[in-house]
Amino acid sequence: MPRPAERRSVMRAAAAVALGATALLPAVGTVAGAAALTPDQGSVTHRTSAAVGDDHASHSHGHGQFRGLSAARAATAQFHGVGTAEAAGYSRLPAPAPLHECIDADVDLDDQDDKPAMGIHWVNGALLDGTVDVSKPEVLVYEPKRNGQLELVALEYVVFEADWGAHGTRPAPQLFGQTFMYVAAPNRYDLPAFYALHAWVWKNNPDGVLAAMNPWATCRYAAKVG
Repeated sequence: MPRPAERRSVMRAAAAVALGATALLPAVGTVAGAAALTPDQGSVTHRTSAAVGDDHASHSHGHGQFRGLSAARAATAQFHGVGTAEAAGYSRLPAPAPLHECIDADVDLDDQDDKPAMGIHWVNGALLDGTVDVSKPEVLVYEPKRNGQLELVALEYVVFEADWGAHGTRPAPQLFGQTFMYVAAPNRYDLPAFYALHAWVWKNNPDGVLAAMNPWATCRYAAKVG
């Protein structure tokens, strides 16, 4: 049984995962009109009013879900710059940790094959407290760009099974009307079992705003950001 300090260290690393995520979450909350966009048009910047999380983007899953997504956007609009995120307690895991890498649907870390991707994860270990809060994602996900810059594309909410179950038996966590993905232990990251949910509130995702991977995101330029 790991000591508490060791467990917190593991938890900090594991927050970046939705990683057993070779399987995608269901295509929930697909962005209205996304099929008409090209990959280069997929980004939604903080200046764009037609947002992924717009309350009126879709009626198929109810206004409540999209109010929640809009709240998540509002809470994270300040983190388009990595420096601001780091000042707030988020950080990239150091190499050679696997989660230091840009994560895509492959397990071979081949960033040039343009497989559907998540991106590079910035983790806030202080938020790994066994709770979920729309306005406080445990992980910010950035996509490396051709110019060597990082673009905020998604949020990830992570809670460890042991922490979630510490308050008694209860259903898996949910946000935006979606149940979190469960990743059992043992897993390829040698981490405790956890629940995770992505929200692509800063980049359109044709597979759904709550899908784990995004075919319009890429790790191709990861080497440009180190």
